[in-house]
Amino acid sequence: MTDEVLKWIRQEKLIERGDTVLAGVSGGADSVCLLLVLRKLRQEIGFTLSAVHVEHGIRGEESRADEAFTGQLCAGLSVPLRTFRVDVPGFADLNGLGLEEAARTMRYDCFRKAAEEARQSSGRVRVALAHHADDNAETVLFRMIRGSGLDGLCGMRPKRRLMEGADVIRPLLVVSRADIEAYLKENAREYRTDRTNFDMEYSRNRLRRAVLPELEKINRQAVLHINQCAGYLCRLADYMEEKTGEAFADCCMQREDGCCIGMERFFTYPELIQTEIVHRALTELSGGGRDVGRVHVEAVMKLFGQQVGRSVMLAHGITAKRTYGGVVLRRAEEMLSARQLAGQLAGQDALENQVFFVGEEERRRLEAGESVAVRLPGASLYLRILPNNRQNSKIQKKKYTKWLNYDKIKCDLQIRKRASGDYLTVDEAGHRKKLKDYFINEKVPQELRDKVWLLAEQSHIVWVIGGRISAAYKVTNDTKRILEVRADGGNYLED
Repeated sequence: MTDEVLKWIRQEKLIERGDTVLAGVSGGADSVCLLLVLRKLRQEIGFTLSAVHVEHGIRGEESRADEAFTGQLCAGLSVPLRTFRVDVPGFADLNGLGLEEAARTMRYDCFRKAAEEARQSSGRVRVALAHHADDNAETVLFRMIRGSGLDGLCGMRPKRRLMEGADVIRPLLVVSRADIEAYLKENAREYRTDRTNFDMEYSRNRLRRAVLPELEKINRQAVLHINQCAGYLCRLADYMEEKTGEAFADCCMQREDGCCIGMERFFTYPELIQTEIVHRALTELSGGGRDVGRVHVEAVMKLFGQQVGRSVMLAHGITAKRTYGGVVLRRAEEMLSARQLAGQLAGQDALENQVFFVGEEERRRLEAGESVAVRLPGASLYLRILPNNRQNSKIQKKKYTKWLNYDKIKCDLQIRKRASGDYLTVDEAGHRKKLKDYFINEKVPQELRDKVWLLAEQSHIVWVIGGRISAAYKVTNDTKRILEVRADGGNYLED
């Protein structure tokens, strides 16, 4: 297996002579194998090897035992170890995240800190992670069933930038879980097993333990073929990125406050490239693309066919306005109020697909003690902030009036109909349920599901209006500010 990994490292230029490699070691089988293989290859390639362990503060004594095991392993191999201890549950609660997402965020923060420390005494740094071919197959399937685009279907890249002077690399991406277990057995190496890997409440575990084995019954090389497909899609995505860059430079004129997409050149490109141009423009304006989704791209695309002067408000305070020459994208100095936006959109066709936003201006008004009204087609939403005190201690349980933990809301709120990837958090542990599954469980007829209004923060459904709220936004004793939301003018689940 070592020779196969070495070939992969050289093919993808993952590690070069003189690099400093930081191996992420949890104590599990995959990371123990990674450390052993890298230790064996360090002299042949010529790099410096260290290890990084992150104790997440989730599994109590079991987690601390993982830390102790990793320390003994690295000491026995004479590999320097840097250990971080973090409070994932506390971070998740503070930021309204699930445990898995919070753990990943904090883990990568630790990797960046370790890489920064290593850069002070060396040149280029590589953070090596132990993802393997089975992990990649799970990732591709997971993203596929969630409705991912081309980039998502590429799966895990062999190498990607972590920060200036440091990359994340995946040396084991070319080997399977079975190869790893065989290697550890052959070398008589022990490892730790995380019991949460067997919890079938997690989607990843169901894919790993139920779906992939069934696929391998159909074809024993299912994992290999999924990885081959992902590799092909990576090459296709790279090609698309190159062509999009050329088209973007051709039809987009940069401005101090944004950019203008010129209609004359824009429509000389295929529709697929057009949508990629818009997505790239929004990504650059938003500073990375987080929270920029299909709904925003489609809103801009729709503007090209509308009257001059029409505009829409998007994520990150970006506004898109139809001009004589095309569409101008910029950060608005004064964002349209939700009421203005509703009035602007009311004259358009296909009202069921419109998205209404409670953005920065509305939040300023709310926090100043004002009430905010959002006019929907045939109904209205009224919002206000209340302090969490004795006077407001009795939580509202009315069907069309809900109290939410305002402290948990970090992004613009959307009032819209359902979209791919929507989910609710169903318990305090952060477990998720797809919106589709919620509708099925609540016996909402198929023909009504696209008509239900939703209050959402990105893909996280805060409130199915007329139905339940997400557990992540429930008011608790620690809540400082309550967001009261009242729906008026329609039975949303029954209309």
